[in-house]
Amino acid sequence: MPLTPQEMRERIKAVVVVLATPTNRDGSLDLDGLQANTEFLLERGRGRRMVLVPTGSTGEAYALSDSDRLKVIETVIRTAAGRLPVVAGTAKAGTALTIDLSRAAERAGADGVQVVLPYYHVPSDEGLVRHFVRIADALEIGVMIYNNPLVSKLWMPPALVARCADHPNIVADKESTSDVTQYKAVRDAVDPRKMTVLCGPGDLLFAYEAALGCPGFVSWTANFAPELSLALLEAAGQCDFGRVREIIGKIGPLYEFAGACSRNRGRDPWMLPGFTAGHIYVGILKAALEMAGLAGGPVLDPGDELSDAERRQLRGLLVNAGVLN
Repeated sequence: MPLTPQEMRERIKAVVVVLATPTNRDGSLDLDGLQANTEFLLERGRGRRMVLVPTGSTGEAYALSDSDRLKVIETVIRTAAGRLPVVAGTAKAGTALTIDLSRAAERAGADGVQVVLPYYHVPSDEGLVRHFVRIADALEIGVMIYNNPLVSKLWMPPALVARCADHPNIVADKESTSDVTQYKAVRDAVDPRKMTVLCGPGDLLFAYEAALGCPGFVSWTANFAPELSLALLEAAGQCDFGRVREIIGKIGPLYEFAGACSRNRGRDPWMLPGFTAGHIYVGILKAALEMAGLAGGPVLDPGDELSDAERRQLRGLLVNAGVLN
């Protein structure tokens, strides 16, 4: 049985892995590779705090048809078989379309859905709240708001997040602001008995937000280095910030590398060298997966692949991080 919204609120206090979507050379889905990647994470997440998110931004959902998105969601749910929670990325620009895909994910057995703020046309405050309330009304599983100003071009302020948290099915916020003080403002605005507020941008920013008591974070590097992300979560939970610094010393260079790769393509960093305005991190992720013996495949257009020189640099970073020998 899927988690109840209240169970999801607690289980999401974890390393939330946004899964890559493996593809074949012709751009079609590599569902066998996806199953193998999922099994890899299930084994390493066994008995630990981990949640799987297929068809998010890292999963190139923006480049997948609804049919392919649902195939990915169904494959991950079937493979997980209740061993770890699965929260499906189901966002569309329109409310009714998001509801349709969210209901399909619910029928497939998802434990919850992740929904980014409506993009393209920026809605009013009331339209924004109405969007999430209508989605939550249509489901019996939990909803995680994806408060991401980078891709949606707006940020849901604390008061609106708190209004959404009053709905019993809206139980989490993937808070992807680059500003730690904004994260704190959102967390302070909501009742933790109603909503869990996560660090959205990843391991590196979590190292800062952990000091504020952040209970979990979303990670792309956990696709190929889950032990590092899990160790980071556990060290932060024990307030062992010496250990946090040690782990970030291994993961941080990957974020800095992403920033450099983005700048090489004419994109300025969003905030820090590791928070980029481009999506080259998907190319980095797929290359790293392949280097680690997992399924990656080509990046879907309009995303970019790494150059041969960048691949050599990435391999060195993975060796230094202990991911490769």
